[in-house]
Amino acid sequence: MNRAIALACLAGLVAGQPAAAQSARRAGSWETRFGFVLENSAEAEFRGGTKAEFDSDTAFRIGAGYHYTDNLELGLNLGFGTTDYRADVAGDQPGEVFRVKGDLEFTTLTLDATWNILSGPLTPFVVGAIGWNWADTNLASGPPEVGCWWDPWWGYVCTDFQDTRTLDGFTYQLGAGLRHDFSETIALHGSYRMTWIDFEEAKGTPDFDGFQLSFGWKF
Repeated sequence: MNRAIALACLAGLVAGQPAAAQSARRAGSWETRFGFVLENSAEAEFRGGTKAEFDSDTAFRIGAGYHYTDNLELGLNLGFGTTDYRADVAGDQPGEVFRVKGDLEFTTLTLDATWNILSGPLTPFVVGAIGWNWADTNLASGPPEVGCWWDPWWGYVCTDFQDTRTLDGFTYQLGAGLRHDFSETIALHGSYRMTWIDFEEAKGTPDFDGFQLSFGWKF
């Protein structure tokens, strides 16, 4: 379903929009962007025999970029979301496996470079990005602890917390898509992207793919 929705959105960038030869006047402008990501399901394997399956889900993305020319844009992006997962966690004993499931929370910060192939308002583009990914499995990594402090309104307050297993690693991305500048201020871009995350504990480099649809405001 996610794939069909994304393809329909990409098609909508082309259908109903007349071909235009005039310049999009992107050069020299800043652009903020907000969008969502339709992540496809994925799998990953980690050292020691642990395997994880991630469900397809929707994430969000905000960012900003600068158009050096009508073709070249450099930007900074922050992505965040949550997805359900199931994992077979290898135990300490040979053949010991624990079946777990939970919600994976992730945040990604990337620098990207986009090349708009045409200078007009409707153009295909290619994009590459590098950055860092942080993920929290929400699986306990230690016993619960209790912390207490004095609050001037509520008095002596205590709450419990528990450390969870986290992962982080270098990430890089390649993608291609379509962009349409509806005016000198409003733009819409949709793309398909492949993302790789170099988790230290992973066997190989897990890859994830999905579709992005973003709305941009130029100024």
